[in-house]
Amino acid sequence: MSAVISIFTEVAPAALGAITAVAVSSFVVFVDVAKTKWRGRFRQQLKLALARGQLTFPDLQHMAERWGQDRLALLQSLRVLLAEALAGESELINNKASSIRSLLEQHESREPYAELPENISLQLFQLSQMAPDSSRAIAQLAASLSELYSLNQREVAKQKKLSFWGFVIGVIGLMLSVPGLYIAFKT
Repeated sequence: MSAVISIFTEVAPAALGAITAVAVSSFVVFVDVAKTKWRGRFRQQLKLALARGQLTFPDLQHMAERWGQDRLALLQSLRVLLAEALAGESELINNKASSIRSLLEQHESREPYAELPENISLQLFQLSQMAPDSSRAIAQLAASLSELYSLNQREVAKQKKLSFWGFVIGVIGLMLSVPGLYIAFKT
């Protein structure tokens, strides 16, 4: 009987740690899959509206708000749809590339520098309004800032993943060490 109890006290924490790790990683994967499907459904609805030829820019903004898409996600979706239309991969091949380009131009004129955080894009827009003759230099600055910002965002995402998995491994290690401490103090 004591052998069964000792095996249980040695195996149970490891099993609990493994179950916890599987549950946490499954949750992270589930959230990512849900976000991807949500973006895909938005893109599909956008594609259908474009194929019907009924989409105006205010309609596009309403759709983006309904699906919870921010400025950058909307810009990314339009760029993906333009690439599909140009490559002939979808039902958008019937001269819809020009309407997508028009929506992209309207988005970029209303949301200039959408790849950047909102406060930076507003400051760059104000600079371009104050000095219209330096718009080329401002566009180059925006492109450089956009590249730096996207690189920084990737690094932050990488660091978040590393810290998350480090935390999970630490918790599992702690759970695995508790039975050893229990046995050490028991003897």
